[in-house]
Amino acid sequence: MTHPTLQQLKAGAALALVVGLSACTVLPSSGNITASPWADYHSAKAAFDRIDTNTTKEALVILGFDPEKVPNTRLLNYVDVVNLFGSSFNHEALPEGVKRCVKARDACQGYLIRSQNIKNQRDGNVASDLFGFKKRTTTRGWEFSATLVLVNNTVTYKLWNGTPSIESTSRESNPLGPMQSLSGLIPKPF
Repeated sequence: MTHPTLQQLKAGAALALVVGLSACTVLPSSGNITASPWADYHSAKAAFDRIDTNTTKEALVILGFDPEKVPNTRLLNYVDVVNLFGSSFNHEALPEGVKRCVKARDACQGYLIRSQNIKNQRDGNVASDLFGFKKRTTTRGWEFSATLVLVNNTVTYKLWNGTPSIESTSRESNPLGPMQSLSGLIPKPF
């Protein structure tokens, strides 16, 4: 029996080190990132806070709320604006700025702006993940939504919501690994 040379041992150790270090990058990752002028939740919220109910359409553009340049901005007509509040709201219960929108009809326009940066990263043991024994996915990011209602090119109502920090971990465990998914393929005896 021949023993490995020192050079072969070094090469084997180097290969094991490279494989071990690259294991983190082997697992898949995904993301749901909306193109946005804001780098994070707090900058989006700060821009929204500079809007008041007398802000003009031109001032909105300066503040970064330009539907022509901010991707994924949904433009709403007055019917869409009312539908945001659902059928449970009667006209008297609507906010004053939305009532003005309904009365103005075609002079009313709404913006629905949604920005998000959510990334999913699989982590853990590559072999366990690859063969389906254990999978762990960590989700991190933020999301922000703003609704603006304008009548005659002036904001009459604004509303926001969002999640400043998203962080969750999902785990999937299949003790039988790849055999777990074969249960429907194996015929049952009569």
